[in-house]
Amino acid sequence: MIKLRQKVSGCLRTLPGAQQLCAIRSYLATAAKHGINFFDALVTLAESRPWMPSAA
Repeated sequence: MIKLRQKVSGCLRTLPGAQQLCAIRSYLATAAKHGINFFDALVTLAESRPWMPSAA
């Protein structure tokens, strides 16, 4: 995903920016594996109520 982002934008500006992109992608991938809609996961995250997978 980082290489795709780099190709689209021309470059990644900073290391923290790349780390943030990876964290968001990881969060959304985990939510998708648990059947959570991307939009719903992002909305709850923006409302300071992040979705967390259950510890089973």
